Amino acid sequence: MTSRASRVSALAVPVLFAVTVATALVGLFATGAAEPATLVPASPLVTWGLPVVRALHHLGLLLAVGAGGTAVLLLPGPSRREATTLDPVRRRTVRLGAAGALLWAVASVAQIPLGGLESAGAGSGLNVWDIALDGDLGRVQLTIAIAAGLSALAYALARSTVLACWGLALSGVGVAALGLAGHAGASLDHVNAVNAMVLHLMAVSVWAGGLLVIALISPRLNDQQVSVTVRRFSPWALAAVICLAISGLLSASIRMSGWEELLTTGYGRVVLAKAIGLIALAGIGAVQRRRLGERLRFRHLAATEGVVMAAVIGASIALGRSAPPVPQEVPAEGARKILSLVGYLPPEQEFGPKTMFTLVQPDWIALLLAATMAVFYVVGVVRLARRGDAWAWHRTLAFVLGCVALAWVTSGGAAAWGRFRFDAHMVQHMAMMMIAPPLWVLGAPVTLLSRAVAPRTDGSRSIREWVLAALHSRYAQFVSSPPLAGLVFAGSLVVFYFSPLFEAAMYTHVGHVLMTVHFLASGYLFAWVLIGIDPATKTINPLLKLITLLVTLAFHAFFGIALVSASWLIAPAWYAELGMYGTEQLELIQIRGGSIMWAVSEIPTVGYAIIVAVLWMKSEDRRARQFDRKAERDGGAELEAYNAYLAGLHGKAGTGGQRAHDSDAQSRPEAEGQGFDRISDRNADQSTETETEKNADEETSRDGGAKPSV
Repeated sequence: MTSRASRVSALAVPVLFAVTVATALVGLFATGAAEPATLVPASPLVTWGLPVVRALHHLGLLLAVGAGGTAVLLLPGPSRREATTLDPVRRRTVRLGAAGALLWAVASVAQIPLGGLESAGAGSGLNVWDIALDGDLGRVQLTIAIAAGLSALAYALARSTVLACWGLALSGVGVAALGLAGHAGASLDHVNAVNAMVLHLMAVSVWAGGLLVIALISPRLNDQQVSVTVRRFSPWALAAVICLAISGLLSASIRMSGWEELLTTGYGRVVLAKAIGLIALAGIGAVQRRRLGERLRFRHLAATEGVVMAAVIGASIALGRSAPPVPQEVPAEGARKILSLVGYLPPEQEFGPKTMFTLVQPDWIALLLAATMAVFYVVGVVRLARRGDAWAWHRTLAFVLGCVALAWVTSGGAAAWGRFRFDAHMVQHMAMMMIAPPLWVLGAPVTLLSRAVAPRTDGSRSIREWVLAALHSRYAQFVSSPPLAGLVFAGSLVVFYFSPLFEAAMYTHVGHVLMTVHFLASGYLFAWVLIGIDPATKTINPLLKLITLLVTLAFHAFFGIALVSASWLIAPAWYAELGMYGTEQLELIQIRGGSIMWAVSEIPTVGYAIIVAVLWMKSEDRRARQFDRKAERDGGAELEAYNAYLAGLHGKAGTGGQRAHDSDAQSRPEAEGQGFDRISDRNADQSTETETEKNADEETSRDGGAKPSV
């Protein structure tokens, strides 16, 4: 690295920080947020200090996410075999992430007293820490600080990309929690507002963080390494641009009443300037993608893109400090109490089987996720077809239907009524655990990923290698036990519904999201262990699968009976605060919900049992074919050895043994069939070749014998 490049790299961060702060201050003046409040006068420390602290906060966030993603996913590996070793460049990148995460944590802590001071007002003399931590915003900021601190610790201790990956995951948790802060957490439609904000922050972190870190470390990379890193970053940047456009439109539609407000209000003008900046960034990124091999061109474009990105982030800080044209806070009083609690009003149509499929309450980010999963799956199938490889059509159909089920369960009639009625929630619950996950499992997405995506051969890991490594980890071996999967599937019902967790999931958006993720994950784990055809760490006895299935789903039905027979209400405070139904109606609704769980669980039980039985029979047929092929290759050597062993047990030795051998040679067809039956009996409990293993062998032959390092 030249001395000039070192100086430019050292000046890049201060310059970008200054641009961010300056843009934020301009935005505050444009929206009127810099004017002193009349009701609770703000301290100058809050007015001018918060933008600076937030700029430091965002800088640390970008470094933490960008450095972790670059080291874990983008940088070329040190050699063909070194899959997790931190070579000097990756080690320096991870340490940069540790510094960024530490800055992020400190800035997050600093925002807590500033927020309390803003609420208390200048010269109040109140304890600003207590005021801040008594509110949701202060607790969210403390959560972000903890996540950022843990991420910094993981990065600092990392000696391999595995621990660095954990640091990146913790940074992702902090970014997701950041979506709850500001206007998103108190919006009218806070489901879509919070989800859009989380997606927006994730996209900015990936795009701006990756660009910033690549620009900072590029002087230490040769031309080939820069080209490879930028080429790998380009698809992530494109995805981030799309996510930014979608989330930005959704957020603007919630906070503004019409397009004319983009020109008539200060808030709208800042939004418009931010949108223009993002369009310019997308254009610069497209030009940069075509100039991968030109280091000088990359530096110039990266510098321009960095300045524009800093200005866009500054505009975002200003928007976070400004009141939108459409007021977002709804007082929990009178007719608006339900709207303040749920974020939307209950449907006008009566709840029933018909409305389950005719009502729509869109969760736009969930719909985007379902569509993205289906599109990526179909793209993988098309890639295999163009390569001349076959992929079963019923797998594609199953996976796409699973994505449709996810879209329905998060945005259909069950979602429209799910926060208001327990029986509608139970429909959601059953679909999340017993409809969408089995369809995804039958689609074999991991097998498709391993075959459609080319493996890396430079010692680094892409999403493909990380997924396969996770499936071969000790944790996967532990959770893939059928009894444990059944315990998670059924035991979580008791923990969730017979504790305050269900009520917390109704009151908070975070709780509702975690509930959805848990239901989907536990259902997928259960289906993967029982009927999965994706890679598994070990072969599971089909009889154990069948026993686990019967015991688990029998408990599932028994739990439904327990709900029907319960003499108390689940989440009584939530339903009482909604005030939509009386106690007797709530009891009848709960009985109906338990009946739905009891009745609907029978259908998946039959389906699971049929699939387990079919896979069992196919495994036996496959094992028989394996023995046939082995006998053809070695001329029945194992059979002859086994017959000789039997002859020895009966005392036939010497000449008698020779006569037995001659007799066996004369009647080989019959004896071979009998001997094969004995061999099959003796090896009935041994491991067999699964369909996924066969697919893996096909993949290995296509890849020239190269297997991912896991």
